[in-house]
Amino acid sequence: MLKNLVIDNIALIGHIEINFSEGLTVLSGETGSGKSIVVDSLAFVLGDRADKMLIKHGEDAAEVTALFEVDEHSRVLDRLEEYGYGRDTEILLYRKMSLNGKNEIRIQGKTATLVILKEICAELVDIFGQGQHLALLNEKNQLAVLDSFCNHQKICEQLYGYRPRLAEINKELKALGGDEAERERLLDILRYQIDEIASASISAEEEAELQTTHKRLVNSEKIAAALGEAGNFLDSDTGAIFCLSQAAALLRSISGLEDSAEELTERLNSTRLETEDILTQVQDLLAQTEFSPAQADRIEERLEKYRQLKRKYGGDVEQVLIFLQNARSKYDNLSNASERIRQLEVEKDDIIREMYKLSRQKSAERKRVASLLAQRIVRELSDLGMRGTAFEVRFNEEPTQEQYARSPSADGYDSVEFLMSANVGEPLKPLSKVISGGEMSRFMLAVKNITALAENIPTMIFDEIDAGISGNMAQMVACKLANVSSGKTDGYQCIVITHLPQIAAMADINLHIAKHERDGKTYTEVTMLTDEETRATEVARLMGGIGAHAMINATELLQWSSQYKKQLH
Repeated sequence: MLKNLVIDNIALIGHIEINFSEGLTVLSGETGSGKSIVVDSLAFVLGDRADKMLIKHGEDAAEVTALFEVDEHSRVLDRLEEYGYGRDTEILLYRKMSLNGKNEIRIQGKTATLVILKEICAELVDIFGQGQHLALLNEKNQLAVLDSFCNHQKICEQLYGYRPRLAEINKELKALGGDEAERERLLDILRYQIDEIASASISAEEEAELQTTHKRLVNSEKIAAALGEAGNFLDSDTGAIFCLSQAAALLRSISGLEDSAEELTERLNSTRLETEDILTQVQDLLAQTEFSPAQADRIEERLEKYRQLKRKYGGDVEQVLIFLQNARSKYDNLSNASERIRQLEVEKDDIIREMYKLSRQKSAERKRVASLLAQRIVRELSDLGMRGTAFEVRFNEEPTQEQYARSPSADGYDSVEFLMSANVGEPLKPLSKVISGGEMSRFMLAVKNITALAENIPTMIFDEIDAGISGNMAQMVACKLANVSSGKTDGYQCIVITHLPQIAAMADINLHIAKHERDGKTYTEVTMLTDEETRATEVARLMGGIGAHAMINATELLQWSSQYKKQLH
């Protein structure tokens, strides 16, 4: 159970410390005083989402510490030991969040992760808020509630044990083309792809050559002009070759007078010969630079084929050829996969047959428990003033093995719907269609009572369970909370936020939540109501009464509640 809760700098709370004990603890106070902040703070230290908006204005961080005490045989101790936190029956939890994004979690004073915190706390506390009303109207959540009572853990483990191998088989079958029709379709596609690439006879060298030729053709006019002008500069009457010849002749004429003239003449002759060779090549290139529309079209068509293949099969020629290689390999595998596919399909059929068998066992257990659960819920609702209520868990029609094989699930094949009739003579209808707000609150309380005992959760917290309830129904809810927290039925610790005087009067501990102003700031404070007068005052306030008569009525309600609890003990 929860023994102690310390909250620092959350919302309107500066610092409060609350001690809890066994039995029924009720938190009451004006609307907006901060009752739900206490529950939010507890949810935070138990692993709920850390919302920095909860940090008190003007503070850098918020922190919550909670101390729990559990039985020495509690499953929580196994979890603690598994993660290296020992087996102390007193469990200390601490969590801090900061505006700068830094967070800290500690269990028994040692650092922990959020995953570990949530796993451990799942068996410590169950917090029920008003949002769960809507959640239980969802059929998937209804199946989860039913499963929480079922003894089918081994069946579930076996079913989930088949899932990895079934996934592997489906993956391999898909790679091998699936069924016969799908495989033939893939083979046709691969044949087309292989033929398209292979018939093109592409190569990186050819593509480079085509691109060069295409570039030359596109720029042929510019190339021809440049080559022609270059030829003129080399071979005109005043061109480079003529000038070199004239220079060489002049140097030769002074070779008898200047020793270096002969060497220079030889060098000029060599340069002239090289220049003449260059001229020959320029003239050859000019002769070849002749624009041909037909050739340009052929090259453009060929380059378009390259572009098309690269768009479909890869970013460059190398990748296209790799695609071709892989396609041929896959084609060969698919063409020769019949025997492997037959083996896989036989194995898959065997697995689905076993999964279907286990799913039928799981369904049988669910149906057995559904009948018992319906009886228990009806009894609980009767205790809560809903006598004459009928309740049933309706199952979908059982599929055949062939139908199950189309979508085999490790969760089984069941879908369920909760049906209820709140009045004698009225037909059963889906829960979402017939239940009122007040009935929903009582229905949820009934389910939570059964669930908590089944899961052996020691602490239950109800955040305004009284929605839509008043009068005699409120008295019945108060009695039910007293019953389940008294120890009569291996009871658990109940912490309830309420606006109902009947529930407040039934409390073993009353905590009053109020807002106060101090130094220009607003603070939420918690006061334990320890004497009968202060308790009567709070119950009278909840009744909406004023004066002596209100106090008399509140005192009578407290006395009646006290007598009721004595009978329980």
